[in-house]
Amino acid sequence: FRAFHCLVAITGNVDGKGGNIRVKRPRGFRNYIDILHDPEFALPPDVAAKTLGADRFPLWAGPKGWQTSAHNPTVLDAILTGKPYPVRAMYVSGVNIAVTYPDTRKVLAALKSLDFLAVASHMMTPTSEIADIVLPKTTGLEEEEVSLEPSAQIVCYTNPVKPPEGAARSDFDFTTDLARRLETRGIDTRKFFPWESKQAFNEYLLGDEIDWDLFKKQGWAPFDFKLGNFDEAGFKTPSGKIELWSETLDAVGVDPLPAYETPRAEQSSPSDRKNFPLILITGAREKTYHHSRYRDQAWARKVSPFPLLQIHPDDADRLNLADGDWIAVETAGMDGVCKVKVTITRETDAGTVRTGMGWWLPEADGPEKGALDVNVNVALSYDGPWDPVTGSADTRGLPCRVTPIPESEIPMRETA
Repeated sequence: FRAFHCLVAITGNVDGKGGNIRVKRPRGFRNYIDILHDPEFALPPDVAAKTLGADRFPLWAGPKGWQTSAHNPTVLDAILTGKPYPVRAMYVSGVNIAVTYPDTRKVLAALKSLDFLAVASHMMTPTSEIADIVLPKTTGLEEEEVSLEPSAQIVCYTNPVKPPEGAARSDFDFTTDLARRLETRGIDTRKFFPWESKQAFNEYLLGDEIDWDLFKKQGWAPFDFKLGNFDEAGFKTPSGKIELWSETLDAVGVDPLPAYETPRAEQSSPSDRKNFPLILITGAREKTYHHSRYRDQAWARKVSPFPLLQIHPDDADRLNLADGDWIAVETAGMDGVCKVKVTITRETDAGTVRTGMGWWLPEADGPEKGALDVNVNVALSYDGPWDPVTGSADTRGLPCRVTPIPESEIPMRETA
């Protein structure tokens, strides 16, 4: 990936017509990444250094990380082992991590072992089902938002189309109340969260160049930008230039030059290659879904009713699979089995199979709601190996096998 972008730079195709255009925005506009890296809101260095995973993956976690947050799998390990320090409570808002993280069984075990788990959600997801407290959360249609649309050269204002349903509240409301409650415990939260209203926060994001009242009335605001203004804007690197040899990577002990690495499937043992002859790619996108969202929506389920696995016709013939067959997907080293429907297509190379992620069944019985059956993450590891730069889990290029399942093991009916 880095090699590709280095070639784009070497050939002069950065920020010019027909090339890769850098994200532009109005002067003074901020996003949440800007806030995370603003010294005004930074944690004390000694506290930031204790962020879980910062020692191993500083470009993910800790003060130098791109989003400064903890390394997710390291947090799960700390919950389960108490090392390097115990994590006994968690607040989860607007995400369904019991389904979207790899190794579903491990994630569920970690969440269930917490002393306290609070979840903010607009519906009862597998993550919500195991929470001690579920806070009713607003959806995007009930919230006021400011967003950047760089390809259109505009900033957009999203007006709530309806008032919050019942007692539902927004992330901002939950965070504000929690921050103010922490103040009663002697914690100075105003340094990190000084805004008293969502409008104040949105005005802060918007900056001083755009008039708030006019922007809100019109619903959008255009902005001008120049292509190729490298001398003026520079790049977010230590040198301010495009770096083929990365000073940032070198500083954290990672190869500063792009280098080819043998795919995991080719590194596997002869036994694994024999028993798991296909290569699995997960995370294929579907227009109807976003991660684990919309599985409860009738319109989405009508368009994409089942979890699918794409397979090349040659592989389907060899395995005696027909379009629409239900199969089990297994990966080397994991006990979890994912059950999906076959779709035969030449869009996927021979020897490779491809599926999405985030599947669960709101209509299913039990707190897991089908996540242990139809979610490919149940067959993926969250124990490494990790990408040495980002610390990300290995979710593509995995040795796998697929086998037909009897009708009695099909996790959902055709009428779903």
